[in-house]
Amino acid sequence: MSVTPLDILSKQFPPARRGGYEPADVHGFLDQVREALEACLRENLRLREELLERDREVASLRAESGDIKEALVLARRLALDMEANARREADLIVGEARLEAEHILAGAREEDRTLCDHLVRLKTAKIHHVAQLRSFLAAQGKIIDELERE
Repeated sequence: MSVTPLDILSKQFPPARRGGYEPADVHGFLDQVREALEACLRENLRLREELLERDREVASLRAESGDIKEALVLARRLALDMEANARREADLIVGEARLEAEHILAGAREEDRTLCDHLVRLKTAKIHHVAQLRSFLAAQGKIIDELERE
């Protein structure tokens, strides 16, 4: 059974047959009980309101926590995607650099072959010209020898 401050204030006691309590003392005590009960009820109401406010705060924080978790998951995915993209781009750049290096090396080898062929032709031409010059000089030497004999 719930007793309110109003119940305490309006409570009537039948008169006592023999003796009994002093009505002023009983009413004074009941006033004290009523005031204490009113204070308890006010505190109870305040605590309930505070509890409701805390429940709202907890719900709000839980919602924010969910948002933060979603943001973290999204950030992780983004970081992984960025890392994968960076790796792909790095692989592409390295691959292009290797192709360019191979192209440069192939060009250098071709130029080397061309220079070697040109060097061989120059050496062959030198040998041929030295042989012609020797032949010419030998012929001139014979002419000089014949001129001297004459």
